[in-house]
Amino acid sequence: MSVFGSDYASAYDKLYHDKDYKRECDFLEAIFCRYSRKVRTILDLGCGTGGHAIILAHRGYKVVGVDRSIAMLSIAREKANKEGLSIEFRQGDITNLKLARTFDVVISMFAVMGYQISNNALAAACSTARRHLVSNGLFIFDVWNGTAVLMNKPTPRFKEVAGPERIIRFTNPVLNTFNCTVDVKFKLLKFLKDGVVIETNESHRMRYLFPQEIAYFLEVAGFDKIDFHQFMNIEASLKPDDWNMAVIAIAGNSEQKQTKGKNDVRD
Repeated sequence: MSVFGSDYASAYDKLYHDKDYKRECDFLEAIFCRYSRKVRTILDLGCGTGGHAIILAHRGYKVVGVDRSIAMLSIAREKANKEGLSIEFRQGDITNLKLARTFDVVISMFAVMGYQISNNALAAACSTARRHLVSNGLFIFDVWNGTAVLMNKPTPRFKEVAGPERIIRFTNPVLNTFNCTVDVKFKLLKFLKDGVVIETNESHRMRYLFPQEIAYFLEVAGFDKIDFHQFMNIEASLKPDDWNMAVIAIAGNSEQKQTKGKNDVRD
């Protein structure tokens, strides 16, 4: 089953019309200020339809967005073009991306790191972030906090979006505590004007993570300092029941080289 295929991608912005991208970009800029970074260039790993990239570009940053979904990137490019923005959007996998250039900040928002469900994929994504950062650059991402997931446990949800094309989404999460994953099963119904109903089904396997394991993967990748906060609140430390956590990692002076058999992560 595909993830973020054309049908789901076309409904994505409607489903998340209430997501406050501007406030999340304010949060990112608060982090830049808190860590005293003068930021000009940003790499957005898992940029989706460009929700963060477009706002950051409007604010004067030079942004490159990368995503695996061609359908999502097509929407992002169309939105940027309509707003007269020059943003480079590239199709690619964040576990093996090599752009041969570095950035002041790398971001990976809306639980993109949680899609790296294997240890090797998570390690590779962390290495990708470090490879594309200047020394002392910032890697910022949000992810599900394992303690909160186990305390509160995900539950089925229903969402309806009214409009010319009515959209209904059923979300059924299946928790697997052994693998530290949640299979988020989506059923999407689109009611077209002519009475036709289009049904789309996708299953997104998401990994929840714990601070200590995140710190390990980031340290191995070459990050010197890792901080954990409540998502959207740079002044607040992470609490066990905070579902979303913000992770801020500072790149070391040089990317740590890994050799086969040393610091190698296996499933």
